[in-house]
Amino acid sequence: MQTFLELSAKYVYEKYKENISDLCIVLPSRRASFFFKNALAQAATEPIWSPEVSAMEDFICRLAKTDVLEPINLQLELYDLMREQDPTLDFDQFVTWAATLLDDFSRIDQNLVHTGKLFEYLGEAKALERWDPKYLGKEFSPTMRKYFSLWDNIEKTYHNLKKRLLEKKQAYTGMAFRKVADNIDHIAKESDCAQYIFIGLNALTASEEKIIKTLLKHEKAEVLFDSDEFYMEENTPNRAGSFLRKYKSTWKLPEWRWQQNLLLTDDKEINVIGVANASMQGKLAGQLLQEIRQQDKHAQVAIVLPDETLLLPVLHSIPENIPNYNVTMGLSFKGTPLFNLIDLLFEVHLTGITQLQESGYKVYQYHHLSVTKLLTHPFIRRYELYVNDQPDQEKYHGMIQRVLDKIVEDNKVLVSAQELLKLGQQHPLFEVLFKTWRDCDDIIASMYRLIDLLREVYSHGHNTIETEYLYIFYTLVKRLDTIFDCREHKISVRSFRKFLYELISSTRLPFSGEPIADLQIMGMLETRALDFENLIILSVNENTLPAPKRHQSLMPYDVLREFGLPTYSETEGATAYNFYRLLQRAKRVNLLYVLPSDTYGSGEKSRFILQLQNDLALRNPNIKFRDMTAAVEQKMKREYHEDILIEKDAQTIEQLKKELQRGLYPSHLNMYINCSLQYYFTRIAKMQEVEEVEEQLGADKFGTLVHQVLEDFFREFEQTAKPIEVADVELMLTQLPGQVKMEFSRVTRGAMPERGMNHLLYKVAVQVLEKYLQNLLHSDELPLYVLRLEETLSATLPVQVGDEEVQVRIAGKADRIDLTGHSLRVIDYKTGKVEPGQLKVKPEEVELQFTTDPKYDKARQLWLYQYVLQRTLKEQPETILRNAQHVEPWSIQPHSGILSFRNLDAGVMTSEFNFTEADGATPKDFIAASEALLSDFVRRMLDPEEPIRKTNDLDVCQWCPYRGICAR
Repeated sequence: MQTFLELSAKYVYEKYKENISDLCIVLPSRRASFFFKNALAQAATEPIWSPEVSAMEDFICRLAKTDVLEPINLQLELYDLMREQDPTLDFDQFVTWAATLLDDFSRIDQNLVHTGKLFEYLGEAKALERWDPKYLGKEFSPTMRKYFSLWDNIEKTYHNLKKRLLEKKQAYTGMAFRKVADNIDHIAKESDCAQYIFIGLNALTASEEKIIKTLLKHEKAEVLFDSDEFYMEENTPNRAGSFLRKYKSTWKLPEWRWQQNLLLTDDKEINVIGVANASMQGKLAGQLLQEIRQQDKHAQVAIVLPDETLLLPVLHSIPENIPNYNVTMGLSFKGTPLFNLIDLLFEVHLTGITQLQESGYKVYQYHHLSVTKLLTHPFIRRYELYVNDQPDQEKYHGMIQRVLDKIVEDNKVLVSAQELLKLGQQHPLFEVLFKTWRDCDDIIASMYRLIDLLREVYSHGHNTIETEYLYIFYTLVKRLDTIFDCREHKISVRSFRKFLYELISSTRLPFSGEPIADLQIMGMLETRALDFENLIILSVNENTLPAPKRHQSLMPYDVLREFGLPTYSETEGATAYNFYRLLQRAKRVNLLYVLPSDTYGSGEKSRFILQLQNDLALRNPNIKFRDMTAAVEQKMKREYHEDILIEKDAQTIEQLKKELQRGLYPSHLNMYINCSLQYYFTRIAKMQEVEEVEEQLGADKFGTLVHQVLEDFFREFEQTAKPIEVADVELMLTQLPGQVKMEFSRVTRGAMPERGMNHLLYKVAVQVLEKYLQNLLHSDELPLYVLRLEETLSATLPVQVGDEEVQVRIAGKADRIDLTGHSLRVIDYKTGKVEPGQLKVKPEEVELQFTTDPKYDKARQLWLYQYVLQRTLKEQPETILRNAQHVEPWSIQPHSGILSFRNLDAGVMTSEFNFTEADGATPKDFIAASEALLSDFVRRMLDPEEPIRKTNDLDVCQWCPYRGICAR
């Protein structure tokens, strides 16, 4: 295969052999320039002095003889000039549109627009906008006045900026192009170049066109195009040839070099392959590359990435037997872990809020999620490991984990810089990360110190890529430091971030490789003028190739069209040309695209694929077109047991016995019945749930809050043995809102009841407790004697298991034990809704289902409370009745009940446990019947033949913290 650059090099060498070193050769890119030099060296039959070969932009900047300023310097110059027009211009707002405005200025000059007419047209358009009917008869708001004054000032600013830059012999890109275009006649006459040769250009700006056409007029230029009949046909709708067709018809060249007919006649294999997701493309590209290399060890292959974020997946997928390849595009710094760390650091400082403290002072506080994400970043964790290895820094060992644990322990939703510095023991790392930033000087100082700290870690190990990240980031900060150092205006944190991110987005981590290696990994623009026999193009999806239609200009669309400025239509035409030109000489083409899915934002296959399939492949019988879908082949299969079984070996049974001796509580009993595996994880394996900071009151904390308020109110009556009377309840009602607010702050330790969902939950808590106290006030329960609060009752039950007697402790922690009349009640508070029907147990179901069916969980709870209560009254009545000396023990009727705060009208709901003999009529003794049921349950629990397994009831799994382990 003869490439376009080889054809061009051969032509140039043969025609200009005598004076080839006096030529100036211009190509679309530096990459193309390098390949052309190589092609020229191969074309030459004898040693030659190389002509001057350069990319178009380098060529123009050299002719302009001016310094092209960086965008940041230009934005600061622009701000100073716009402040002359509008002294009230806010810098933070300015930086949001300054870069776009400078791009507009550059495009205006590159396309040689008559600026007088443009700004006049723009002024008239804005004048018409002022006459919009919705503004008639109304005075403009300050915002609207600023908007219209901006457009009035843009023309003055444009001219003032050019004037200032000319005085300093500086320019922006478009200005340099315009300067060369305006002086091209003079340059053509005075130039030392014998001939200018432009190779492989397309989508020229008006200034580039003028430069080339003027040189052609002076017979000082020759143009070599790369075109194909497929898209050069007259009246074709294909946009790929839109620019070249115009040049061919209007430039009146003596001969059009070159137009071939490759797309419609050449043998080609085009494979269109759909993949399930974006990351899978890299893996597939590696497999396709392996296949190509197996057929031809030295095949030339280009892997083209329209989406640069796929560079790392592609690099990781290159087979190990391909040691030499060249990466031309560079890794975006935005895709590095270090950028992620910087982004998290800015997130901390920009998402904090000013919180009014009880002292009246305002304190700037950071959100716990931002702080946690920053402190758990791999670079910071790696620094902690480095500190842990330093014997002289023992007091700082494990400091980051201690801070994270303390934030969770104290439930710190918002944490101030001072608190973080104190928790971090004033370590330099915490000062760098959390010391408050006032302006850009503080940020730059922090960045330098952060780089120094991380350099200590990575410069001593084999972490070359991390060290490279740090060095490149240092150069970026240094550039910003140099730019902002002498400015009086202090850049805010938000504006500094925008400038820094602009630099970062244009920064690439370069790769070193063999420039003319057989394998090239490149972006779409870098393929201009280059040819490859084997192509693997990724992300051939709509909105990636071509890119989405974006209006990246402050100018209205009609202004761009009126004055010949580029729009997304021209961009799509240039992309189409790059795509089809790549295919011209290729023999084997693999186009990978991501299959459409239900995921929001997933694309469809590119229009280019559809054009190939429905046009080119039908017109060229030599094209072998295949539309395929990539499938994942599972080579290794692992057997998966859906059920998790834990056999009760001797060690497990011993652990279960110890747990029963510690105490079988109602919650433990219900947990084992609901899911024995959950019981095992919690009580035997002792697997702890991961604690997290709670910003709003969860269901468990809401229940704790309600319990605590009632305990605070009733504790005095438990301690003094005084009964609760009507006057006492009325006093509680007046104190209720303040008591709830106080307990809210204590229970949540950081979540405030004044805002958001917490405020609603606070109101609900007050409303629920107020209703309960009102019901109590008008009930016949008063006077009410509070005997015990939050106290554990227990009784020991010996159970014969085989040859061994196991001493099982049956226990229950009662929310409240009280006495109303002769009724002694163990009461359990429930913040959820409980209906009386849930507490009913049919006598015939007791033997079969009472200790096996999850639906009886609340009834079982009351049953155990009542069993322990009756045992305690029988064996140690004084432990309960010390506040009830006025009642004879024999006259007391013990009950257990549930008070549901979502069903307060039902009052204290109890359950009747009418245990009967097999005939269904003869009643059983409650204690004896209960002990028989409990003994049977304990024997089942310790039965080695009955394994521990997960439940089949998925409702039980809904709130289980271990459901991830069970794949539920």
